[in-house]
Amino acid sequence: MTYHLAQTAIEDLESIDDYTVRTWDADQADRYLAMIWATFEQIGANPSRWRLRPELHPDCRICLAGRHAILFRVKDKRVEIARVLHEAMDFPRHAEGLFRES
Repeated sequence: MTYHLAQTAIEDLESIDDYTVRTWDADQADRYLAMIWATFEQIGANPSRWRLRPELHPDCRICLAGRHAILFRVKDKRVEIARVLHEAMDFPRHAEGLFRES
């Protein structure tokens, strides 16, 4: 199954990259982001493997990748990745308007 990253997810990845480079180094950032991208591929291969989080959105599923949670749903035979949030973040607060209805 194909996947699509929402603009918010792209911004999350940019923020993760910036923070990791500042805190550790570019090599660590590259490794960490590669792990997240590999997780996107795993989600695309079997999205129903991860549990639903209806308190965030009726169709929302969540998958952990390192210290981050990937919030996504399946719609029209495509995985929509909405956010990549640090595990310590308040998910309900950041899930407002999680998926834009088309």
